[in-house]
Amino acid sequence: MTSVEVADAIEQGILSVDPKCQTRKLYIADGGDGTMEAIVNSLNGRTVVANVSNPVGRKIQARYGIVNSDTAVIDVATASGLALLSEEERNPLYTTSFGTGELILHAIAKNGIKKFILGIGGSATNDAATGLLSALGFVFRDCSGNSLTGCGANLEKIHSIDDSNINMLIRDCTFTILCDVDAEFYGSNGAARLFAAQKGANNEMIAQLDAGMSHFANVIRNHTGKSVQNQSYSGAAGGIGGALWALLGARLSPGIYELLKIIQFKDAIRGASLVITGEGAMNRISLLGKAPYGVCGEAAWYGVPTIAIVGSVADCEMLNEYGFLSVFPIQSGPIDITSAIAPATAEANIRRTVAQIFRLLMLKNNL
Repeated sequence: MTSVEVADAIEQGILSVDPKCQTRKLYIADGGDGTMEAIVNSLNGRTVVANVSNPVGRKIQARYGIVNSDTAVIDVATASGLALLSEEERNPLYTTSFGTGELILHAIAKNGIKKFILGIGGSATNDAATGLLSALGFVFRDCSGNSLTGCGANLEKIHSIDDSNINMLIRDCTFTILCDVDAEFYGSNGAARLFAAQKGANNEMIAQLDAGMSHFANVIRNHTGKSVQNQSYSGAAGGIGGALWALLGARLSPGIYELLKIIQFKDAIRGASLVITGEGAMNRISLLGKAPYGVCGEAAWYGVPTIAIVGSVADCEMLNEYGFLSVFPIQSGPIDITSAIAPATAEANIRRTVAQIFRLLMLKNNL
């Protein structure tokens, strides 16, 4: 469900119990799916459609936004996202971010864009942006000088980086990367160890990807003098964050905090009694920079409590300790994941859960 759909369902649940309750809906994202839409809607921008490659090379139509007439907003998930693939196609050894690079080139060639905001969450890849950068003209060579396709399986084979033939217009562009998690490039808290499993990797593949990320980090250091392992957010989106920081001079930023500034969140919650946010699954990883934690932290700064409505929850006590007043899963009983994520089912479950919460809140106010 989009932020718009979730906010509407929450509002309906509230108003079914207390029609006089005053609500205000804000549409957010943290650098993952929906970031482009949230920014474009907030700044009255427009969207552009381009034909690009999906993570397995299939041609698709993908959208990006243009705001302030000179800035493109791109969600990596639009062209290189996990949601674009079937279960059988999910394999981060071979999926590629090439299509996101094609979107960047389209924005430059067709619209003269020089400023880019990239939301990099929700990717299907662990290629450390080698696919994206290949689309821009970078060549990654093995020890024999042969060029390599940009994918996770080839990271450990890269011997050198050739940037002599990159699109010259790229050198004039600036990139702000909105990251949804602060993961390291490699290691126990690295991109592959934390997130490759949800992209289709088994334990053997995760070990191979992590070794490849470590190797590629050394190649980047030799080429640029920069240490991606020591850079915050470098492991976001399978290493896209760190690679773009090192090779394109991108600025990495926690996505949710950038977005909250754009939508003027602090002004919107002035005088509010309660903030409600949500996420599909919430656990300790949510505390690494996911949208709900950013919302909770900002709201707490202004003395407003936050509750979260989620599909599933773990580490509940830790979430409470880090600021959430309470966290409520919406499932009413055992259910398979396919049924749980069906929009109609999720919408009904959100409305029901929120209504039950507000019945309790009204009782408290009446006591």
